[in-house]
Amino acid sequence: MYGAKTDNLIKLRDAGINVPEFTVVDPDVPFVEGGYDRNRLYAVRSSCSIEDGATSSFAGQFDTYLNVPYDQLKEKIDKCVSSMKSANAAEYARANGVAADDIRMCVIVQDMVQSELSGVLFTANPQGILNESVITVGRGLGEGIVSDMTDTTSYYYSLTDKIYYYDGREDLLDNDQVEELIALSSKISEILGGYLDIEFAISKGSISILQARPITTLKTDDPLILDNSNIVESYPGISLPLTVSFVDLVYSGVFRGVCRRVLKNDRELDKHSDVFLNMTGHANGRVYYKISNWYTVLKFLPFNKKIIPVWQEMLGVKNKNYDKNDVKVPFFTRTATYFNAFYELVRVPKNMKKLNDIFLKVNDHFYGTYREDMTPSELKALFGDVKARLFDVWDVTLLNDMYSFIFTGLVKSRLKKKGKTDEEINNLISGISDLHSMMPIKTMMMMAYVKDKIDEEQYAKLREDYIKVYGDRSLEELKLESRTYRTDPRLLDQMIESYRRDPVKLEESYKSIMKPRDNGDRPKGLTGSFLKRASLGIANREISRLNRSRIYGMVRLIFDTVAKSYVSDGIIEEDGDIYYLTVDEIWSLVDSPRDMRSVVDERKEEYMLYRQLPAYSRLIFADREFDKSHLYVNSYVKTINDDKLAGTPCSSGVAEGEAVVIRSVEDAADIDGKILVTKMTDPGWVFLLARAAGVISEKGSLLSHTAIISRELKVPSIVGVPDLLDTVKTGDLIRMDGSNGKIEILKRSR
Repeated sequence: MYGAKTDNLIKLRDAGINVPEFTVVDPDVPFVEGGYDRNRLYAVRSSCSIEDGATSSFAGQFDTYLNVPYDQLKEKIDKCVSSMKSANAAEYARANGVAADDIRMCVIVQDMVQSELSGVLFTANPQGILNESVITVGRGLGEGIVSDMTDTTSYYYSLTDKIYYYDGREDLLDNDQVEELIALSSKISEILGGYLDIEFAISKGSISILQARPITTLKTDDPLILDNSNIVESYPGISLPLTVSFVDLVYSGVFRGVCRRVLKNDRELDKHSDVFLNMTGHANGRVYYKISNWYTVLKFLPFNKKIIPVWQEMLGVKNKNYDKNDVKVPFFTRTATYFNAFYELVRVPKNMKKLNDIFLKVNDHFYGTYREDMTPSELKALFGDVKARLFDVWDVTLLNDMYSFIFTGLVKSRLKKKGKTDEEINNLISGISDLHSMMPIKTMMMMAYVKDKIDEEQYAKLREDYIKVYGDRSLEELKLESRTYRTDPRLLDQMIESYRRDPVKLEESYKSIMKPRDNGDRPKGLTGSFLKRASLGIANREISRLNRSRIYGMVRLIFDTVAKSYVSDGIIEEDGDIYYLTVDEIWSLVDSPRDMRSVVDERKEEYMLYRQLPAYSRLIFADREFDKSHLYVNSYVKTINDDKLAGTPCSSGVAEGEAVVIRSVEDAADIDGKILVTKMTDPGWVFLLARAAGVISEKGSLLSHTAIISRELKVPSIVGVPDLLDTVKTGDLIRMDGSNGKIEILKRSR
């Protein structure tokens, strides 16, 4: 009867939300002066029949009056009613297709809240991020904020990760106030439904809700979901434009190849080309999966409703919700996928061996062809050659992942039914001998161990061979901008010396890592068969990961060499600037050179901001992905007082020691005998794990690289620990139990 604004206030008041006392005045009924306190001030607000609806808000179109004394109430109410016929309101109504006859105005008279702070909370970022709430707040009354008379600060809160940062000159809300506002908004959303714009005021520490209306500008029917599950292990933190564009290129080709194997129907494949071209996304300098497209690809597979949960568990996908509707594929094509998928899965081990043979040939060809004095045109051709010979067949590695996940899932299921514990199951799965990912660390440890036992020439040969074979395996190796042992051999020397600092521990570690592994009793029958296949899949997965780092090494070498030419030609200022350009931009400069220094400078400025933003694990965009842009950003890390945490146990054993929180490579200088605490790891972390007492990560799953390598090194590990980096600080004394996933902070650092 009175309009959505009044209806919403009544619903909130009846649900126990702190709403200032109010009455509703019907202009068709004579104004009654009684019932109002002559000594109070009031807010007079419009409550129009078409205002704050689901499709149009009419925000700001009608008059509102604050701090109205008793003797001016009738005057302000009349003006509020008259504003219904203003030119602005009429034009707004016309633009939204609202007939004038449908408009009816009532007025809310609300007790005035003399607020120290006031603002608006959007339960979804109006820019188009559905899982990020935004609180914009300023000092004084809301009128000053709406009219831009007061400086404001905006708080951006990830509803997925429960972390936030603020953009503004002043931090106006403390942590408790932010959390209370978010909790209130969640309750209000349950009452009113949808995404809301909520006005609030804070007076003497108490939060009052002044009004709530739908956000009418958001497109919510087909959201775009970016998720960093699993991919964050390969691309932690910030990745520069060259890496991001190369990742897009690789993933689109690989996934198209997988679907070609399963569908074997190019016509049907072309219908979904937009999916394959968008398997990865990026926002704020970070790499994500476009998770909806991943589900689309998985739906091409037969028995996908059983495969998807296994895939989610193995990759550590925390949000298990997805659109259950099948991808529309013709009946005969769908039927053929059952035969094709079975055929391809059976052939996975053979095809993985074939892929490794191809890689070795391409690797030899590349280093036999590459020269430091190659021109950008020659390097472009060499890049195209590597891409054509490897990228088009690399899709089998994804089928091998699925092969590993399926058989690992079957093993876990059967062993759990037999009463085996998670620790026993993990030990069986980890019983994979001669993992190729272990070879770099074994070789490096051997070099450290024998350095004083051989002459300089022999050691120099070992060093040269190591760089030739393993020079691309290092920290954050899949970021092209990362420096590796091949690009900077001094990094290898530093790592060798770090092992040699403690000769006793080095000898113990060397003998332990070289000792043949005792895998114990293996299950027989069908479970043993499944375990054998799971082990083979995991071993092949590690081989392909090592080879993948070598492919990235080739590509890194190509672009490093291009950079030198572009610096000489004045296209960029310095070698490292090449990483602020995309693959397409770099190759377009071969035929049409132009000055890119201003482009690079602009992107460097953007990345300075991205480094200040917290890393969200999931972003749900209403429409398209976009990067943040702010004037003043102050990062905030939530403090949690809980001293007990838990995660997924991956490698058994108890470790107690000092924590070292590693957010970037620079933090990894002093780690010997300490417990590494990090958001996630990547394959290059094998060098750090060998020196640590234990490792705990916020991300990860049973088959993550952390889990596999820590088991091989017999280093206790726990992954998937929520809020880990918000809780544990460098210097904290902690105890971890890799058998049950429990973590305890024994003593806080000062």
